[in-house]
Amino acid sequence: MSVQNTEAQAATRCLRLFEPGQRLGWTYRDPESLRSLFSEPEPQRPPAPVAYQNRAQAARLRHEDRKSSTVKIGGGISLLLLVLTTVGGALMVVLAVIAAAATAALVVHAGQAAAKAGAQLEAKSAELEQHFQYAWHSWQQRALQHTAAQDQWINGLDAWGALPAGPDMRRLDIFGGSQRSREGFLTVFGTSTLQQRPLIVVDLTQALVCEELCAVAGLAGVAVDVQLLPSRMAESGIVTGLTAQELVDTLVEAVYAEEAEGNRAGRALDTRILQQLCAVLGTEVTPARLGAGLRALMGELDDTEALTRAERNRIADELLGDKNKDQMRDSLLRLASFLHPLERLGAERCGRGPGYLTCIALDFTTGSASTELLADLAVQSVTRRLASFPEAAPSVVVALGERGLQRRYLEQLASVCERRGAQLTVLHPHLREGAQEVIGGGTVGFMKLGNHQEAGVAADFLGRHHSFVLHSLTDTEGTTVSTSVAKTIGSSVSVGTTYSESVTRGSNWGSSDTYQGGFNPFATSSTSSSGGSYSETIGTSTSRTYSTNESTTHTTGDSQSTSLAHGRQRVYEYAVEPTQLQALTEFSLLLVGRRPDGSVAVHPVDCNPNVVLLDRVSTQPLPYTA
Repeated sequence: MSVQNTEAQAATRCLRLFEPGQRLGWTYRDPESLRSLFSEPEPQRPPAPVAYQNRAQAARLRHEDRKSSTVKIGGGISLLLLVLTTVGGALMVVLAVIAAAATAALVVHAGQAAAKAGAQLEAKSAELEQHFQYAWHSWQQRALQHTAAQDQWINGLDAWGALPAGPDMRRLDIFGGSQRSREGFLTVFGTSTLQQRPLIVVDLTQALVCEELCAVAGLAGVAVDVQLLPSRMAESGIVTGLTAQELVDTLVEAVYAEEAEGNRAGRALDTRILQQLCAVLGTEVTPARLGAGLRALMGELDDTEALTRAERNRIADELLGDKNKDQMRDSLLRLASFLHPLERLGAERCGRGPGYLTCIALDFTTGSASTELLADLAVQSVTRRLASFPEAAPSVVVALGERGLQRRYLEQLASVCERRGAQLTVLHPHLREGAQEVIGGGTVGFMKLGNHQEAGVAADFLGRHHSFVLHSLTDTEGTTVSTSVAKTIGSSVSVGTTYSESVTRGSNWGSSDTYQGGFNPFATSSTSSSGGSYSETIGTSTSRTYSTNESTTHTTGDSQSTSLAHGRQRVYEYAVEPTQLQALTEFSLLLVGRRPDGSVAVHPVDCNPNVVLLDRVSTQPLPYTA
């Protein structure tokens, strides 16, 4: 029972692929990358006010200072007074007691002031701590509430979202990938497309990459028309609904697929032959009747009932003359050979109309001329159907095989789709030859490209850009030790002679007259003196000095150096390296877009349809980005 429930749940989730919105795949976004951190800063424990700290420190220092100084001074005074008690008696004792009491009172007062300042500091610190604890607990509660709200929001976000196809995307070319990856992309893209419009899938891979899409569409109740070629060609409708002229043109184009430009005469001749056959066959023109008519023209026996006796006789006798038959025998034989394996094409269609999902697929049969002809015929048939489609044209997906497809067929199909407004998607297994010629015709996507040449072509298409990269890294470490010894020996002798001479001469003279009064007016006296001196000094001194010096110098140097240098260089390199394209996972798809400035925008996509079975998956684009 549990297995059945699990399968039922998986089937139900697969139906989510049909939810509205055309998508190319899935994009992943880690919901945790959207988590916003709690930005409010954590409260910090405030320190006690500086004024309280200074006041308490000053009171403590004052108490220590007063205690020290008061004990010393007061103790000294008290001791002195006690010593003086022998002289002063009781008075000195009283003074000593008073001095000691005063000293103790000063110390106690200073201690009380220090205790009071300390108590005030502790009270203020306790008040601040209480405020801090309240603020911190409130902050922690808000942080927990924010985290809980973020958890609830993130748990409700989707991790996977859809990458939508742009509204202007008319053509999409996807290159590379494996059969499984192309099948996954076709399932994701096809189911979302069916929600909007009908879909025609032309699967030429011979691996039935459309099988999963058909199974899921059938589970959702979509009308599916699967046409397997060539194993079930009788049920195919690729030629049903085509007019006689359209059928003729389609057959001739398919026959001359390899040489359409080089054999116009042959194409014109084959077209004329088939047109004449159609004129005889009337309105009921089928590959079987055309094949029977060609055999009748060549005169071969035909035991089928595709033609009436009258039609066979008319074709054999009246359609061409014997000479013309001989000239056209090669053309008749070629047409008959190509048409013979297609005669049962659409024979059992029984008027069944096209489905909302139409899948025309080549099955696992080995390659042959008829298989290649059916592939070309299928594409040509779809092209002509779209050209005359009475309603809004459906979307078309062409999954090419290893053989590829003629470029002109793709161009014709793309031209008709563009004219009718139909969306065209082409899955190319490789990026070589013809695929390189069509790259860039619309939106482009790359899956894993294992071949290095194909990866190089894709990288060239993605383009290059300038960037700065680290191109050199230099790390140098060195140690230098140097030792030098210098010895200097020197001596000097100096001799000096000093000569000095001095001469001193001197002379003096003088006279005086003296008048003596009194009773004798004529009495006088006079005195005169003279003298001289001479001295001469001559001296000579000689000095001699001897000096010797010797010095030795030792010098030692030790140095160590370390340097680290980074060099960056502007380079012009690939936007996506070829090795990255070679290393893509199986379901990875790189969708290439262009920004307004012309630069490349690469969108990574996961094309695994099983992603829808996971939890936290949205079929719409993610509304939030990291």
